[in-house]
Amino acid sequence: EIDTALPWLSKCAAAIDPKAIYTSLASSSTVKKCLTTIENVNEDLSSAEGWASFCPVLEDSIVPYAKTVMTDTVMDALNSVDGCCDDFLSEVKTLFGDSLDEMVIKLAQLSVNVECSERTYTNLKGVSTKEMCGYSTFKSFTFIDSKEVATSVLQNMLQIPNEHMCDAFAGKEFTTTNDTTATIGFGTNGVDSMGICVEPFDSLMQYLGSWKIFSETLDVDGTSVSLSELFSSGKSIRGDLLFDYVTSEKGLPRMGLRATDAVIVALGGISSEDGESDTFIEDWFVENLNNASSYGKGVEVHIPNNGGCTFSDQSITLPYGDISTSASSSGSNTTATTTTTTTASSGTSAASAVKVTTVMTFGAALLTSMVTLL
Repeated sequence: EIDTALPWLSKCAAAIDPKAIYTSLASSSTVKKCLTTIENVNEDLSSAEGWASFCPVLEDSIVPYAKTVMTDTVMDALNSVDGCCDDFLSEVKTLFGDSLDEMVIKLAQLSVNVECSERTYTNLKGVSTKEMCGYSTFKSFTFIDSKEVATSVLQNMLQIPNEHMCDAFAGKEFTTTNDTTATIGFGTNGVDSMGICVEPFDSLMQYLGSWKIFSETLDVDGTSVSLSELFSSGKSIRGDLLFDYVTSEKGLPRMGLRATDAVIVALGGISSEDGESDTFIEDWFVENLNNASSYGKGVEVHIPNNGGCTFSDQSITLPYGDISTSASSSGSNTTATTTTTTTASSGTSAASAVKVTTVMTFGAALLTSMVTLL
């Protein structure tokens, strides 16, 4: 089925020996060092100290290891099959604007900027404070104290228009993409908001929105859905349509998952003798989305970006500098640099704070929206 839907991917996949790549990765000293580093990470990410210890490991070890593996193993494998993966690599560059390795590295660096930028500000108690954005974001969601509140927050965060992004993350009243009035509980219970840390998050979302794949139009049970509306100002996509598409048996998301299942089976990662289904990833995916499908009804999904939030009284140091949020083939903006940015401004300085589990939930929700990439 992949042959018909994505011939450029099928041709490349058929030429690659997954066992050879697995063996190469397993024997790589770089991979072994990376895995050892990850195994030794035992930081409390609910504390400022935990994030201060974790971020150097992420920046100095894990990301460089990932870059090395991407360049020396993955790209080498794709470039060593007599041109069978040339169409795949060309298509990736067309759909995402960057080459495969540049895209992965840029995503990693933008993500680290989200978590490990250092924020300097005066907190609600009047104390000058420096902390990693991962911690600022974590604590900004600590107002969530029940499943009902978490569900409400998630639904509201999936319906933030670009023009109301700053108000929403500051805990102010805003109008959702569903034309309802909402307030997310940032800044309550005496906890500071994520403040200027919304800027690197915005940059990551802008980069995703620049991908050419979001110019694609889908047909969902006879309804035309333009993916660009996930990011475009004044636009949104019905949540039930997104759920219908990603759970459709004939859709690319499930097709891609079946292909992944097949690779894992071929590598011996799953055995029917162990009672596992040959389509266990697809089964898990469908089960979880079906359980959550009711949340999509009545939701007008939009990924907030390009909010232009500014902060006159805060500054931020980005581990990887001000990376371009437009996809480009040069990759020149992915060099690691450290800069400090202080922006003069309109002063959105309310109080906001996130449980790690909620950050993961929000990320999963955004990922669900973007599963159409498959």
